[in-house]
Amino acid sequence: MKKNLFILATALVSNVVFSQVGINTPSPTQTLDVNGSARIRQTPVATTLGSSKLIITQANGDIYEIDPNVLTTELKIPTTVLSVRLNTPGTTLLSGGNIVNGVNFDTVDITPVAAIGSWNVATNTFTVNKAGVFQISASIQLSDFSNPSANFVIVTTPFSQSSGGLLLANDRYTVNQVLSLKLSPGDTVKGNIIAGGSDSFYEEKAIMSIIYTPL
Repeated sequence: MKKNLFILATALVSNVVFSQVGINTPSPTQTLDVNGSARIRQTPVATTLGSSKLIITQANGDIYEIDPNVLTTELKIPTTVLSVRLNTPGTTLLSGGNIVNGVNFDTVDITPVAAIGSWNVATNTFTVNKAGVFQISASIQLSDFSNPSANFVIVTTPFSQSSGGLLLANDRYTVNQVLSLKLSPGDTVKGNIIAGGSDSFYEEKAIMSIIYTPL
């Protein structure tokens, strides 16, 4: 019985003594306090970020974990939050005569994080969920185009930007657009094409990407 009590007491004392371990320091201030450099020779390889955290150190050497999204926000790192394109050429005739035609996309390559925004595949509209600076880049190519010109419009809630394009060989027409502006929650982004002539045409190719920078 005395032997068992002695072992238990020793274990309890060891727990107290080794609650903080110091390497190269007699006075540890954390559970593990290393005064010097460290080396990790091998770690498991993560194939996706998933719920992983990043390790950072403070000026005093304390180690903390941080969510990658928090780090991106703190450092104001631009991030591509949406990439969509028209993969299959459209088969629906679009009207000329200055009629507004919405640009269609059938493939989503990068889906927005819900905290930043959302993409509606039915209306081809991006809705902002978090305020920031959004850089919108878009391009469209039209086919069977015999109108004199067309304007590609990036439409946002606070502002719209219109630009003409270039007539290509074989009755094709292409327009590129880039727009950067601050958007707020609830603001929307979409693309329209407006042709000046009366002839109909097709949407052959289209792509749009949105880069988000935190405020």
